[in-house]
Amino acid sequence: MNVPEAVDQYIESLIEESRSPHTVGAYRRDLRAFTLFTGEVDLDSITPALLQRFMASESVQVGPCGTQRAKATINRYRVAVKALFAFCEARWLVTRNPTSILRCQRQRGLPPVVLDATEITRLVKGEFSGPTGQRDHALVSFMLLTGCRLAETAALNVDNIDLKVRVAVLRTTKGGDPDRVLLSPQLSRILAAYIGRNAEPNSPLFTAADRRLSTRQIQRIITQRVCEAGIDKPITAHSLRHSFATRLYNRTGDIRLVQIALRHSHVTTTEVYAQVEPTRWRNAIAEIA
Repeated sequence: MNVPEAVDQYIESLIEESRSPHTVGAYRRDLRAFTLFTGEVDLDSITPALLQRFMASESVQVGPCGTQRAKATINRYRVAVKALFAFCEARWLVTRNPTSILRCQRQRGLPPVVLDATEITRLVKGEFSGPTGQRDHALVSFMLLTGCRLAETAALNVDNIDLKVRVAVLRTTKGGDPDRVLLSPQLSRILAAYIGRNAEPNSPLFTAADRRLSTRQIQRIITQRVCEAGIDKPITAHSLRHSFATRLYNRTGDIRLVQIALRHSHVTTTEVYAQVEPTRWRNAIAEIA
């Protein structure tokens, strides 16, 4: 089997596993660069030396604007190639796996931008102006108080919200399986006021002109409402998830609890969200002095 055929099979397997469209797209882009570099060579012709040349190539090291790519981006290519050969090895498509030579570069990422407790309170307890104010308030509050991802939020229907037991059933999750998140009493009241009594159970929860909001529309709403609240930070939809996780960790100090709330498979993924507020850090140092 040649490299392009193997890549096609691997991408198909990701789709069959209901992996996120963003994940599938990222692997497809990175492995396309690999197939362009190798051509239609046989899998067993791929050597560690060839892999080293690929990782050193301009297509990996240099971005579209001609600037050096970040370590995280370069590591993504390594992960994609290693994942491809792990897939092939598990299906006996290769006699050996040459990717052991590929080691990810150590990186120290910047901490995510988050909202502090005062800013979260301003958004959740405030009122949004305009005809879509109640919808936008429910939307922003839902993401801030559950830590749900953008795609998960966009996919919600009215009947996915159970206000009696204060649970939201996620129709689209990163791993593809149904999942649940807990709703706080405050969020339950916000959603109850927004949904009302006459909503159709199978209708989308967050809509514009009776159509489900797209992920891009939701991102624009978040940007607009954060700006209107006088918050001068580059806040994205994922920043709301960061903010939820950071606040939960600062209140509990329990990284395992945060992992469960975010539905992460590995606690190492959760650690990036576990920022400690400077005030709490300062007070802790003062107590041991």
